[in-house]
Amino acid sequence: MKPILIKVGAFADNQITIIERCDPYFNTPFHFHPECELVFVTESHGKRIVGDSIESFEEGDMVFLGPHIPHVWYNEEEYYKGDENLKARSVVIYFPKDIFGEKFYGLPETKALTELFHRAQRGMKITGPTYDRLKPEILSLPRKEGLERIISLLGILKTLSETKDCYYLASTGYSHAYNVKDNHKIDEVFKYVMNNFPKEISLQDVASITNLSPQSFCRFFKNRTKKSFVQFLNEVRIGHACKRLTEEDWSIAEIAYSCGFKNLSNFNRFFKEIVGKTPKEYKNELRLKEA
Repeated sequence: MKPILIKVGAFADNQITIIERCDPYFNTPFHFHPECELVFVTESHGKRIVGDSIESFEEGDMVFLGPHIPHVWYNEEEYYKGDENLKARSVVIYFPKDIFGEKFYGLPETKALTELFHRAQRGMKITGPTYDRLKPEILSLPRKEGLERIISLLGILKTLSETKDCYYLASTGYSHAYNVKDNHKIDEVFKYVMNNFPKEISLQDVASITNLSPQSFCRFFKNRTKKSFVQFLNEVRIGHACKRLTEEDWSIAEIAYSCGFKNLSNFNRFFKEIVGKTPKEYKNELRLKEA
């Protein structure tokens, strides 16, 4: 996935940059930067891509990203239709991992922070009691200034360094090596897939976006994403199917067809490969949790 290198430092003069976003939809393209990033989504839903991970996100999504991990948040299709009642809101905190200086990180007491930044290079979704503890801290941080802001950030990092209430987003050993050319191509492919996955999508359709032949596009996409385009498309479709199984009382066949699968057996096979259980097992587990 070909992200854009963004210079976060251009947003503000100080080293801790806090942005409260309120837009019709999240409009940052697939990108990466050397700063760490803590994201708390306060309103909206859609798909989140971090490294080679594709997941749905919704209000309350809390993610901590280490340096240089490619990422993007795409809203669902309805957010792009001009409905003034739909907003994409979030609190985003950027800071360089060496913000406190080399000597600070050389202390035995700060070893856990160094390990945190290393682990966060895969992206971390925060859950459980740690989530409940950090939510008010993150929401109050934009109103803090000076030393109070620094102390609060350090407290958040301490909590993250000690917690087990999280799971990692990118796969073990994930790494990337991107150059700056063709930055827009993968982002345009992602957007096209997010908007058209319920329909039939051919290799010719997506190859034309990148001005490549289908064969060249397959090599290009696999080289950037470490997965085939068909695998990526199926992951997006299965992710949407999981969301529908959670929210809508449709039959499994209806959900399969609404997500772009023309064959129920293929849907069941891909669902189990990606999720680790059948759609029926997934739906039954949801019912047990709600009971």
